[in-house]
Amino acid sequence: MDVIVRTMIKGIFPFILLFGVYTIMHGHLTPGGSFPGGTMIVVGLTLVALAFGLKKAERIIKEETAHILEGIMAFFLIFIVLFETFFRSILAPTGMIFNLWSAQQILLLNIFGGIMVTMALTMIVFLLMKE
Repeated sequence: MDVIVRTMIKGIFPFILLFGVYTIMHGHLTPGGSFPGGTMIVVGLTLVALAFGLKKAERIIKEETAHILEGIMAFFLIFIVLFETFFRSILAPTGMIFNLWSAQQILLLNIFGGIMVTMALTMIVFLLMKE
């Protein structure tokens, strides 16, 4: 790849990650959530893989680590859904407008779902680039 493309991706990669994390964290208050935020993070990782090669992208996150994290996040998502009343009573009372915890366990669902989407799409991208 051209040096200009590599330099631009080095500069824009942190902002793509930041915007993806922002979209995940504020998905219960604004449009967005786990899937769009996770997809944005994977797009940044894909740009790194295209510009610098798959080895550089695998230094950021390994395929085996992504596979393990995806399974752990799926477990946490099931745990949160099963113990919904516990999280409702513990985290915060309802009706706190513009508060990060105003949607109670929805924020946790967005975080764990965002990590799960990121890891699943990362594995797909890595598998497609290896072919």
